[in-house]
Amino acid sequence: MKNKEQQQYTDQFMEYYEKYSDDIFRFCMVKTRNRELSLDITQDTFTKFWEYIIKGSDIQNERPLLYRIAGNLVIDNYRKKKEILVEDFSEGSYQEHLIFDNQQNMEDKIDGEKAITLLHKLPESMREIINLRFIHDFSITEIAKTLDIEAKTVSVYLHRGLKKLREILEEYEQ
Repeated sequence: MKNKEQQQYTDQFMEYYEKYSDDIFRFCMVKTRNRELSLDITQDTFTKFWEYIIKGSDIQNERPLLYRIAGNLVIDNYRKKKEILVEDFSEGSYQEHLIFDNQQNMEDKIDGEKAITLLHKLPESMREIINLRFIHDFSITEIAKTLDIEAKTVSVYLHRGLKKLREILEEYEQ
């Protein structure tokens, strides 16, 4: 590989890493509820992405590709180490790394944990679409590309998932 070509690949990779690494980490945190595992999966995601870049693969839309890689790695890891991925937030390493300097931050944290706990009561297909749509601000089209399904299917799952989430929330509050 020529130095100029290698530098071009490196620059492209660093641009994507800086732009998306925090988002990929949050995506993994929501799915795994484990900070260390999420960091590992984020690193593995970008390692695989680097392999795509240096192969000279045509990357038309890097964001859905990164999320697809991360999602697949979460699934692979879940199959290998199921007990780690079901770790409860109250015992998880996630809390150890959060510092709260006022009451509002604590309330936001509790509301966030509640939302994630309720979100995990949905079927995986609905949960993933809601996660991508509202936590990662994906468009319907980007979700469809990421999950390799029709945009109409995404819309239906999103609608049904939100309806189910409302039902779960109503049960939770009673």
